[in-house]
Amino acid sequence: MNTRRLATTGVAIVAALSLGLSGCGTKTDADTPAGNGGANPAPATSSAPADASAELSAAALKLNEQSVRMKLKSSVIDGDGVMDPATKTGDMTMKMGAQGTFRVLMLGDDAYLKITGVTGMPKKWLHMDATKLGRSGNLNLMPEGDPGGAKQMIDSVVDVKRTGEGKFAGTLDYTRTKSEDKAIQALGEKAKAVPFTARVDDQGRLVEFAIDTSVLHESLGMMTTTYSDFGAPVSVKKPAASDTQEAPEELIKAMGS
Repeated sequence: MNTRRLATTGVAIVAALSLGLSGCGTKTDADTPAGNGGANPAPATSSAPADASAELSAAALKLNEQSVRMKLKSSVIDGDGVMDPATKTGDMTMKMGAQGTFRVLMLGDDAYLKITGVTGMPKKWLHMDATKLGRSGNLNLMPEGDPGGAKQMIDSVVDVKRTGEGKFAGTLDYTRTKSEDKAIQALGEKAKAVPFTARVDDQGRLVEFAIDTSVLHESLGMMTTTYSDFGAPVSVKKPAASDTQEAPEELIKAMGS
């Protein structure tokens, strides 16, 4: 096994996930389902910041309450997957161009990673203890106490205002929630002022969260995460033992960086 190459690949995944699955996702396709109405629609000029913050926070926290489908797309990552916070199960596939395609399965505290499309990578599923992947749990799609990642998202918000019916805009500071993340540290002051927009549906659920990551690097552009299929059944099957091997420590360290 080429553990050095695996570790390098791990760093690439972490960088993408740090800006993706924790509320800084990727741009959605035009046909991705999204909500149109807000729970408390009002013009931006009449919305007090505190009200907008409370409404967006409540919408995001609903991600911790029921199963959901997530769609991700950007210049660096294109993904689709489902998660069920109640059972801590999830299945996410991420396409990262020349870096290959990554499928991540979550079953409680067990994470399974399979890499395809890259020469020299293991053919089997790589098993990892998700609780050991660093404090932020970059590969842990559903961290303990915040299975949908909503709290981390909310804690990153510096300011927010309502801009229309079910629509919001504001600024994120990723150093608030990922101060020890090396990918975030490398961005310096840029990580403290990242513009975002969000949409909430007529049931008060967050259905879109878009970030203008061009402020981090001009090649990144817009990155959006969309949420749909709320409450749909999620079934994740554990890989067969014969098709599983333990991930090397070098990869685990890279994932937790």
